Amino acid sequence: MGIFIKNPETERKARELAHRRGSTLTAAVDQALEQALASENGQPRRRRSLEEIHAATDRFRKATGLDQQPPTPIPKAEWDALWPTGIPEIDEL
Repeated sequence: MGIFIKNPETERKARELAHRRGSTLTAAVDQALEQALASENGQPRRRRSLEEIHAATDRFRKATGLDQQPPTPIPKAEWDALWPTGIPEIDEL
C-alpha cells in the first residue's frame, strides 16, 4: 500500500533525507518513523496543568518583552475581520 504525500514541503524533506542517506525514499521514511517511534518510548504525553501553562506563558512574555507592554483590547471590528464568514453581506460591514 502506498502513501501519498500532499504537502510539497514534506515531500521535499523526505526526498532530501533519502538523498542525504543515500537510500530509497521508502527506506528513509521507514527509518525516520522508526526513530520517532523509539523516542516516544510508548509513554503517553502528560497533559500540562493550568499552572504550568501559565508559568510557561509568563516566561515567554518576559523573554520577549511582552510583559513590559500594557495589554490593549482588540476592537470588535478587527477581531471579526480575522475570521470572515464567507457571506459578503456580513463580511463587508
